Amino acid sequence: MSGGYEPIRSYQRIFSPERRIHQVEGRPLPVPGGVPLRWLGWAAATLVAVLVLGSGSVLVPVGAAAAAGAGGLAIGDRTAGLLAAAAALAGTFLAGVLLGALDWPLRLVVVPAAVASIATQATPDGRRPERFALSWVALRLAPRRRSLGRAVPLAGLPQLLAGELWVASDEGGPRLRRARIAGPAVVFFARPMRLRGGLPGRRRLVAREPGRLTRRSSTWRRVMVPDGRRLEVRP
Repeated sequence: MSGGYEPIRSYQRIFSPERRIHQVEGRPLPVPGGVPLRWLGWAAATLVAVLVLGSGSVLVPVGAAAAAGAGGLAIGDRTAGLLAAAAALAGTFLAGVLLGALDWPLRLVVVPAAVASIATQATPDGRRPERFALSWVALRLAPRRRSLGRAVPLAGLPQLLAGELWVASDEGGPRLRRARIAGPAVVFFARPMRLRGGLPGRRRLVAREPGRLTRRSSTWRRVMVPDGRRLEVRP
């Protein structure tokens, strides 16, 4: 056992050990630590992809574009589907052209081995490359600002949410508590309140308990707080 320390970026590696091939028919492989099964899977999948992309068939880009468009439509909207289809069409076409320009040792041996080595060793964000790639693509295709299935307005753009905030008495006593409300808002009071600061040009409104009322005193149960102004509730 080594006395050093090695950081673990994901606890999944502890509970899912990596399977490796150390020998074939009793003969050890000349690779320190053995060959991971994931490496063989990536190499075989890359070899198949190289053969398919290098075939020059028109059906390959069309099929990739259709699959990518369906995935983008399922994740996002119609725009995301079109963007995914266009990217898949252009990517498969360029990949086929580049692979066709390579010699067969580079295309059939070096490229699968390099892709398998990178995919086996790379752990972006502590996850496997395929999981990271799927989540990255889903994040780019999904709408930028969504909440509960609905679009969220841009930052700084006011929106009326029609929410209600109830302020009631607690164990401290039945008296009205201090509050500060920034407009735009509509404030309802359970009992009439005296309002001060409602003149044009003033940014602050003050609502107090009426106390002693006279004939000229005016009280309000419903106060409109315009945008850019502030209401302070004082006992």
